[in-house]
Amino acid sequence: MSKIEFFLTNPEFVRWVKESDKDLDEYWEMWMEANPEAFQDILAAKEIISSIDFGKIKPEAGVKEDILSKILKDNEIESKKQMSVGSVQNTQKKGLWDKFGQVPRIAAILFISLSIPMYFLKSNLEKSEEIVEEVIPTLVKNIAKGEKLSFTLPDGTRVWLNSGSTIAYPEKFGADQRLVKMEGEAFFEIEKDSLRPFRIVANGFVTTALGTSFNLKAKETSGLQVSLITGKVKVEEEISRVEFFLEPGLEFLDDRKSGKRTVRKFKAENVLAWKEGKIIFQNAGLPEVVSALEDWYGVEIKLVNSDKVTWKFSGEYQNQILENVLNSMAFIEKFKYKINGKNVELIF
Repeated sequence: MSKIEFFLTNPEFVRWVKESDKDLDEYWEMWMEANPEAFQDILAAKEIISSIDFGKIKPEAGVKEDILSKILKDNEIESKKQMSVGSVQNTQKKGLWDKFGQVPRIAAILFISLSIPMYFLKSNLEKSEEIVEEVIPTLVKNIAKGEKLSFTLPDGTRVWLNSGSTIAYPEKFGADQRLVKMEGEAFFEIEKDSLRPFRIVANGFVTTALGTSFNLKAKETSGLQVSLITGKVKVEEEISRVEFFLEPGLEFLDDRKSGKRTVRKFKAENVLAWKEGKIIFQNAGLPEVVSALEDWYGVEIKLVNSDKVTWKFSGEYQNQILENVLNSMAFIEKFKYKINGKNVELIF
């Protein structure tokens, strides 16, 4: 019996897909964690079960017996074919759609094992060729520098989007996954859905979660930073398929400048400071400070006579106007500044 057929003929798995509850969610989540190699087979089985149209029509007398007899006859014919082939090996691997070719027989097994009245899957498969794929609109939110936004995705996931960030997501998520694309920085509180992993595509990586909360920062110049607060996440590079697994209190860092990828501990209060209206600098260089101020206040900063300036600046500011921040910095680092609308000069 194939792995897909194992799931299709498992009454508890079918009930989980059709009528999920807390106990089933917990059981199958633990099962998937213990058997990650079966994840693709689970998705395939789920898609097959979801496509079956369970009706309220009771089968006519003798239908179950006829179906069972046909299955046994098919198995007998198949066995004779295999015996006639002898020692000839078929080296071609079966793809996913080859497995789907057995769907009518598997559906019959489901029919008998669960004793659930349903329409035959054959008619659904014949109609599926005529079904036009639904086009789901993509929604895009662009947050300008100096602004922030919190909102809810179609599945109930909460998102806090930092300034200068972009996120794209479908108007409604599909049946097997929840996929979004983003650039910039955002904090996510993922709505739990054991049947549909939540995936974020950013900077050549895919971050996968079920029901977790984490901060994700993705900038083309600096790389990717995923900081996990609760739950578990997997960060996977799209090309090499290298995987990194995080637990609460750990973050993944892809440093574009050094080319290093590390998993390390982090301080939540520092990573989530922007959500609380705080700017925190720790031994920050001048370029890092300038970039943060430009994003936070939506200004453009020009540096004058800064060629020989080196900073290791530390400071914390909460809900402060730009002038107050620059006054504090100027006192410590000895520079002058000019503010003209959205244009700022730092003169050294």
